[in-house]
Amino acid sequence: MQKAIDRLANRAISSKDVSPDGALTVPRSFGVYELPHAAPEVRRFRLGNYPVRLSELEREFGACKLLYLFRERKDAVVMASMLNGNEPK
Repeated sequence: MQKAIDRLANRAISSKDVSPDGALTVPRSFGVYELPHAAPEVRRFRLGNYPVRLSELEREFGACKLLYLFRERKDAVVMASMLNGNEPK
């Protein structure tokens, strides 16, 4: 699965590749975020619109880290799933 993660990571973009547009970005972007050491029943890797979801997770968990930023939501969904130990769909 590590090779699949690496291939998908190559499609990630930098936060410098997007510009703020209100609460979202242009072009629209989707992040994969890592929560701080969470309880075992909590999914450690989350996804959502950047930067809105980042702010939500920071409020809810106190902190989180942007790991990957994608232009395609489907890429963020697959990456978060793989990082959480699930097979990609």
